[in-house]
Amino acid sequence: MSLVGGFWIAFVLTVVLLIVSLVSGFAGRRRLHLWTGPATIVGLAVAVVLTEQLVKRYTFPAEMTALHLPIAFGAGLLAVPVVATGVWTWRDPTARTWHRLAVFVFVGATLAAAATGLWMFAHATPR
Repeated sequence: MSLVGGFWIAFVLTVVLLIVSLVSGFAGRRRLHLWTGPATIVGLAVAVVLTEQLVKRYTFPAEMTALHLPIAFGAGLLAVPVVATGVWTWRDPTARTWHRLAVFVFVGATLAAAATGLWMFAHATPR
């Protein structure tokens, strides 16, 4: 399988896991959520690693890269509060409000990172 194909599989799988995590979390399907939540973070990490490898094979417009990178870095960092509040909520259900807030901010940043990343990839040229 090519690197590009592997990236797209990881990207789509991460999106599917994120959707299942969100739906299971809001539906109170705790057991499913406790599997898909961490799997989403792992999927995101795999997609980021594959993206780093992809960057070495393509040239991206500088202005798009300058916009995308801070958004993507911020989205990645926002996974930390999601995990931390998720563990907190697992131990103390009264923390659920904080976890939801962390998730909303993370999802918003992740959507912005995905949109700018796809936009950037659409304008990429092979090296």
